Amino acid sequence: MNISNHARRRLQQRGMTGSDLDLILSHGTETRDGYLLRDQDAKRVEAKLRKQIEQILRLAGRFIVVDGETLVTAYHASRKKQKRILWN
Repeated sequence: MNISNHARRRLQQRGMTGSDLDLILSHGTETRDGYLLRDQDAKRVEAKLRKQIEQILRLAGRFIVVDGETLVTAYHASRKKQKRILWN
């Protein structure tokens, strides 16, 4: 996206970064003139991220073995096995 000099100044004045713009563009509601990140948009993203965090915590310690593009096996690695996997 091209950013005008005016917009660049306003973003700086308002403390907004390029990653802020990316978040508004990807999660905001499109309007006739641009994008608005509404409270409900933020809450929807928050709920999605909370679910993802719960899933990540549930999967902690799981290990998948891959060979190229093929999944070979999957299992829960013990602490001892995790150390062995990481040090090889």
